[in-house]
Amino acid sequence: MGITIKKSEALQVLRKAYDAAASGDYLLEEWTSLATSLREEDAPKTYTAALVTALLARACDEKVDPRSIKEKYGDRAFSLRTLCHGVVVPVSVELGFDLGATGREPINNQPFFRYDHYSEIARVTTKARPYLNRVDSALARVDEEGFSTEDSFQALVAVLAVCIAIANKKRRTSVGSAIVEASLIAETQNFVVTGYDIPRKLQACVAAGLDMAYGEVVSRRINDPSRDLPGDVQVLLDGSPLLTVEVRGKSVSGAELEQFVSSAAAAGFSRAALMVDTSTHVSLLSADDLATELERKYECIVKVNESVSSFLRDIFVWSARDTHSILSAFPEAVYRRMIEIEVRDTELDRWGQLFPEEA
Repeated sequence: MGITIKKSEALQVLRKAYDAAASGDYLLEEWTSLATSLREEDAPKTYTAALVTALLARACDEKVDPRSIKEKYGDRAFSLRTLCHGVVVPVSVELGFDLGATGREPINNQPFFRYDHYSEIARVTTKARPYLNRVDSALARVDEEGFSTEDSFQALVAVLAVCIAIANKKRRTSVGSAIVEASLIAETQNFVVTGYDIPRKLQACVAAGLDMAYGEVVSRRINDPSRDLPGDVQVLLDGSPLLTVEVRGKSVSGAELEQFVSSAAAAGFSRAALMVDTSTHVSLLSADDLATELERKYECIVKVNESVSSFLRDIFVWSARDTHSILSAFPEAVYRRMIEIEVRDTELDRWGQLFPEEA
C-alpha cells in the first residue's frame, strides 16, 4: 500500500535542488510566483513545507500522487509528514533555507494531520482557503500533466529559490553601535509593546536579553504542546536548570506568581523571574515582601520586572559584555529570536529599520 520514498534518495535530490536554486540559473516563474504568494502575511506557515515535500516526493518517483498526505490513501500515496520531518526540515536547517514554519513537524498541523488526501480537506479557515487552493491546484496540475521527475525537480528548484531568498533576507546583521544603551532600551521598549505579535516580541526580547548574559538560553515556541518546563524562557547551566522566566503581556496576580514559582522550584530551578509588561497589570512590587515570602516558602530566588526597560536595565548592568558588544549583539539577537518564534515579517522589517545594516 502506498509508496515509500527512500530517505537517502530524497536527501540527494533535495541537496541537488538546493544547489541549483542557489545558482539561480533557470527558474520556472509560475512556481516562484506560487512560492512567493505563500509567504504573504495571511498565508499559513505550513504550506511552503507541504509544497516542497510534495514536489520532492514527485522528483524522486514520478508515480507519486503529489496531493496525497498519508501513505494509506492508495497505491500512489506517500507519507507527507514522514518525508517532511525526516528529510525536508533537517536539510532546511542544515543548508539554511526558510520553510516559513520553524517547528520540527510542520505537517503535524491543520489541515494536514486530519486528512489522508488534499481532496478530502473540508475544514480550513477563510483566510487560509485561497492559499490551500493554490497549492492544491498546482499539485493537481503536476499529476494531470504527468510531470516527470525532472519536471518536478525544476518546480522544486524554483520554490527553493524563494526559500533561499527569504532566508538571506532574514540573515541580515542588525548593528546598534551608533546609539547608547539607554537609547537602545527605549527603542526596544517602544517596539515590543506596539504593533503586532506583542506576546511573541516580548518573549523574543527576553530571550535576546538573556543571550547577553548566559550561554545556554532556551526559548519555547508559543503554545508548543511539547513544552515540559515551567516558564517561557529558560537558562541552563551545563544542561541543568538554572533560571526560568515567565513572560506575560497581561496582568499577573500574586497567586499566579506563586503558582509559577512553585512549578519552577519543583522542576529544579533555583531562580525564577517574571517579566510582565502591560498597562493593566497591578504592580506586585508594592506587595509587602511578596518575593521574600515566596523565596522562603519555595527556596527559590524570585525576581519581578514589570516592563521591558526594567528587565533590560538589569540584564545590561550585570552582563559581563562591554557596552560596544551589547550594542552590536543585542539587535541581532532580538531579530534572530523573533524569527525563531515566528514573528511576522512586517515586524521583522520594522525592527530592521530601527537598526539598519552598516554599509
